[in-house]
Amino acid sequence: MVMRQTSSGGAVVGDGGRDSPTLKEWQKAAGDRVHTDLPTGMPSRQGAAVTLSRARSIAFGPYGACAGLAALAALFALAACVSHRAVPPRRAGYLRDVSAVVASAEARARLGHLVATQHVTEVIPYNMAALLDSPAMRAALAAWIDEQHRRGVGVIAPIAGHDRLAALAVLTHEHPATWLDGMVTEYEFWNRTDRRAALDDLLDLLVAMRSQARHAARRGHPSRVGAYLGYPTVAEARRLAAVVDFVYLNYSVTRPELAWSHVRRDGGSLRSRFAWFSRQGVEVWPIFYATGEVDMAATLRTSGLDAAEARFRNDLAHDPELGDQHVQGFVYFTLEAMAGW
Repeated sequence: MVMRQTSSGGAVVGDGGRDSPTLKEWQKAAGDRVHTDLPTGMPSRQGAAVTLSRARSIAFGPYGACAGLAALAALFALAACVSHRAVPPRRAGYLRDVSAVVASAEARARLGHLVATQHVTEVIPYNMAALLDSPAMRAALAAWIDEQHRRGVGVIAPIAGHDRLAALAVLTHEHPATWLDGMVTEYEFWNRTDRRAALDDLLDLLVAMRSQARHAARRGHPSRVGAYLGYPTVAEARRLAAVVDFVYLNYSVTRPELAWSHVRRDGGSLRSRFAWFSRQGVEVWPIFYATGEVDMAATLRTSGLDAAEARFRNDLAHDPELGDQHVQGFVYFTLEAMAGW
């Protein structure tokens, strides 16, 4: 797996197998995909609009205007709640070494405490290879995943190649009660000299992940597909947005107030990058670094995660062109580097 930061080299994709559907087949199927901007069971803005439209015809039907006005008042209140998205914040974190955590009761307790106190809702575990090599190790990993689910924490598997997908397929086959809440790529195509070919490799990997997600999911627990990204072009972002549910976007800045307005000399405006995905209905999760070549470590420790996230949300809300968009959650690299570990 790639322990990466802005200038690191790219991972090498695995065997490049073509047993999964082709990219064109997936893009055709993707036309039926519906993006929602709230958790399962909660109405989206579009859903609320349909509900209100239907309610108008019912409210002013045979029961008269008074009943109609009361019904509409209640429904407008529902729409207001939907519009403001009064849902708990989502917060994910990369776990640098899941093998060490699984092997140590003390480390598992430390992780449990951090997840509870920092309100982490999803964990992305690195260094799974040793836990996928044997039935006994896979059983230990499955038990750890189940433990996170009992805490209400999702598990997003990082994927650098087709070989990792194959190993996870064995895990979920051997443990039918265990599921993965999602998978996210670990393939830095933008750092490759053969960038165009590398993007095609990434898209093929995403297609294979989509196929595997059907087996990694369980009833009532869908498995979603996303990409960790640095600095795609607008054309590259358009192709990627067609095949992912979410993106983790790299924000390598030293202070939260620099994140929204940051412009890279070689990668353009991070504000524009946000819009390329958000406008296409893809969930956007900024990555804030608690460690790395360029990180927010000092600010995160002194001011806390809530303040960093609030600054980003406020900057987004006051953007004259993108204020109607929203951020789905925030990702932290890594959990071990955060206060409280």
